Amino acid sequence: MPDLTTPKARAKLPTGSKPHPLKLGIGRFLCYRRQTDGKPGSWLLRTAKLSGGYTYETLGTADDQLDANNRDVLSYEQALAKAAGQTTADPSRVSVADALDDWAEWKCRTASTDKQCTDLRNRARRLSAPFPRKTLKTITARDITQWLNGIVSTGDNPQARRATANRELAVLKAALTRAADLHAYQGTRAWVNVQKFPKADSFGKRMVILTEEEEARLIDAARPDVADLLRALQATGARFGEIASTLVGDLEGNRLALTGKTGRRVIVLSPEKAEWFRLKAGNRPSSAPLIPRQDCKPWPDGGHLKPVSAAVRAAGLPEDVTSYALRHGFITRALSRGVPTVAVAQHVGSSVEMIEQTYAKFAAAQLAEWFG
Repeated sequence: MPDLTTPKARAKLPTGSKPHPLKLGIGRFLCYRRQTDGKPGSWLLRTAKLSGGYTYETLGTADDQLDANNRDVLSYEQALAKAAGQTTADPSRVSVADALDDWAEWKCRTASTDKQCTDLRNRARRLSAPFPRKTLKTITARDITQWLNGIVSTGDNPQARRATANRELAVLKAALTRAADLHAYQGTRAWVNVQKFPKADSFGKRMVILTEEEEARLIDAARPDVADLLRALQATGARFGEIASTLVGDLEGNRLALTGKTGRRVIVLSPEKAEWFRLKAGNRPSSAPLIPRQDCKPWPDGGHLKPVSAAVRAAGLPEDVTSYALRHGFITRALSRGVPTVAVAQHVGSSVEMIEQTYAKFAAAQLAEWFG
């Protein structure tokens, strides 16, 4: 049983989203959750549900750093008394911050590197900052909309900021929905009614498209392992994370299995591309990364950003070029050759709607001019 009685004792407990429980009675626990960033921990009441699982209610902040006041900052004795006076946990009082922290720890279970976990936790803290003391019940669509508008108004490129706002909104919605489902929250889910900015994903850096000659210059300017990564992206139209997680065993003949944000799919390679991937696989074990870093380890999340930027500079290309431009180039060339949109969408792991909305502005004549 954990010692929760003093700040000094609690400081010895592991950090993370998993709370440390102290049993109060049948199905009821006083829990302490220690934060990962040096902030004070929190007191929770955990109550077993008849249908299985638990509901949680945040009781207050622990007196790890501030003196207890028996209101929002609670000592062990005060938290115990408050928990003892309540018979059930109220899921409507689950805070936005707790929901995001839980989401980050849940995502960390499948993270490939410690850095990825750190990034997830930092993102959760950043997203929760605009919603202090907000809960599943008290957060409103207006709160979220004002926050999104604030993201767009920050910076010199509002169109690119819309795409950023959409990505942040997707994480917030996922975290709140997961918390509501886990805690059997029955109230209004205000976040469901907030819509993302239309067509924002086609704005900004993510829509840079290179000619084949420019792509060749970029690859030639990159260090060897980065060049292999870029060639793999160019050959498949895949996302970075899909190539980074692909193993030698995922290559079978002219078929390559990719796993990413849309799940697992198998793509068909031309004979030349299949041969190139076979050479990269060599005689290495099936569990080895197919396209590794120069140290033979898998690419970490974001590990390609700096070396790709260096290659962009060395190739004399615009500074807003990223590796994602190779995916855009693959898709636009496929469309220019008359490949059906549904086939392109299936190959690159996207939807027909996204392909049509994002690339509709490129007329066939333009594509022929650029890539013919």
